[in-house]
Amino acid sequence: MHSYLSDKSQPYATHDYPIFIAEVASTLNENLLVNAMLAKAASDDERLALLGSHLDGLRTTLFRQGLLAEFELRMHEMAAGGEPVNGENLTALYLKLLRDYYGHDAGICEVKDAYGAEWAYIPHMYYDFYVYQYATSVIASSKLADGIRAEAAAKPAGTAARDAYLGMLSAGSSRYAYDMLKDAGVDMATSAPFAAAMRDMNATMDAMEAILDKRDKEPRKP
Repeated sequence: MHSYLSDKSQPYATHDYPIFIAEVASTLNENLLVNAMLAKAASDDERLALLGSHLDGLRTTLFRQGLLAEFELRMHEMAAGGEPVNGENLTALYLKLLRDYYGHDAGICEVKDAYGAEWAYIPHMYYDFYVYQYATSVIASSKLADGIRAEAAAKPAGTAARDAYLGMLSAGSSRYAYDMLKDAGVDMATSAPFAAAMRDMNATMDAMEAILDKRDKEPRKP
């Protein structure tokens, strides 16, 4: 969708779009789709599956990519500081970050030693600072999706937020990514996009817990 609109609207010189917003289109569509499916879900089992999938998407696209971005930065800092950038040191660094992020030492989530080698199979680690942009894109799309859903639910429904978003997808690289996002309704120099993503994550967990609490209170079948 992003590529189609950019190619259609821009000359060749500006048809490609900045990586900083490359994942906005896909993650926003996922956000709108899961909410539409939740509205039509016929059972708690279906709702729970959809909510769990959405929550894991937020975990992997925001939380985990933040971890990978920190690992990538530390890896380059090791090289700049003259430390050996070998498999043993990278595995030790990655394992430490995994345990810090997932609360291993606090007893929240056990991270076994074997997971320290996970960095080696992730192809993005061999690029130049790509992964953090997954996180910027998903928090931007969370804020945009909020506005589009609110607009669609209003009486009468509007299209201004949707149209501004489609305008951003059509802009290619004709302007700076920050300016395109701001014109679409997301100011990445503020905490509002991150707050929108956290609201989405917390609301998803609350909805899952409500379903599970309801099940706990139901009489057990003999």
